[in-house]
Amino acid sequence: MLQDANQKIDRLFSIDLLKAISITAVVSYHSVFVPESTYASASYLMDILFAPLRFCVPVFFTISFLLLERSLEKSSNASFYPLLKKRFTRLLIPTLFWGGLAVALRLLGKANQTESIIILVLRGKIFPGYYYLLVMLQFLPVFIILNHQMGKLKNFFIILIFQLIVLTLIYISNLEVFGTDIIKFLRSIGRPFFAYWFLYMSLGACFYKNWFKLLKVSNYIPVIFKIFLLLSTSLVMIAEYNYLQTVTHRQVIPFEYAMFSCILSAIVMFICFSSIQENQIYLPLRIIIKLLSKYSLGIFCINGILSLLFLQLGTQLFVGLNFTFSEILAIKLISCNLLLIRKDSGQRVLTSVTSEADYHNNGKKPAS
Repeated sequence: MLQDANQKIDRLFSIDLLKAISITAVVSYHSVFVPESTYASASYLMDILFAPLRFCVPVFFTISFLLLERSLEKSSNASFYPLLKKRFTRLLIPTLFWGGLAVALRLLGKANQTESIIILVLRGKIFPGYYYLLVMLQFLPVFIILNHQMGKLKNFFIILIFQLIVLTLIYISNLEVFGTDIIKFLRSIGRPFFAYWFLYMSLGACFYKNWFKLLKVSNYIPVIFKIFLLLSTSLVMIAEYNYLQTVTHRQVIPFEYAMFSCILSAIVMFICFSSIQENQIYLPLRIIIKLLSKYSLGIFCINGILSLLFLQLGTQLFVGLNFTFSEILAIKLISCNLLLIRKDSGQRVLTSVTSEADYHNNGKKPAS
């Protein structure tokens, strides 16, 4: 059965589709190249409007662990330490390269900033999205050690309960019922804090172990009901994000993914898209999906670097201006499309560096 699952998942178009959708959502979040002060009056509406796209990072984590579970299944005879060393090294290479590049850009952009740059690195803020790599580095040894337990449904529900308890405690602390010091501590750490993300290790492994059951459920659900599920989840995410804005006094970071609806969104996305097959998608769109999927990690990293560069440039050029909601929305949509088009033409540049991390995610060496 597992051998059949390996063969199916090796060429699974729905995973490519989920990665392509998620990376497009990630790029959209990082595509406003003007300082927030220039659209302060519209920032709240922008945050609410794009809240449903926060499925992107949870889905990325889930896919990463699903594919890692597949790779571990294939290399089950390998000894633990060499396997951990190999995969940790392959993930560490892009982490150090892209992090080092971002540090160099910040040092060139502003002198005498060494201490704050170190803090930015540790908090995963040296460039947008860097925290993802730090979280993966934390979870990789944990996942490899415990992977035989991660994919069991019983253990998934236990881990889910613990994750829900953590999120509940964060909400209660933000309400200042108790634990205000906890909130200060969490804000000082930022998004790389493991407690926000540990469920997705088990979710990815569980989806891999039960892929045919998931596929059966997805095939059983009518398209119209899937649309209803996606729209309902989007509304729930908007409502919860709006509530989170209230309880945090509009200081949501770093809790924007510590939402119950983010967990729901990852599950719903897999349920709705896992049964989609390649022949159901128009050929030109299929080619784009495969490109975005193949280079998703490279796009993720280089998008963060370019976002940092363009934001620094935009801060100098547009300071003092005031954009309306419609203007900043147009800027965001145009910038997002330009970023995606530019990335498709520049894949050769980033493949040489990100191929090692793509190996970690896909389980096979990309072509150079």
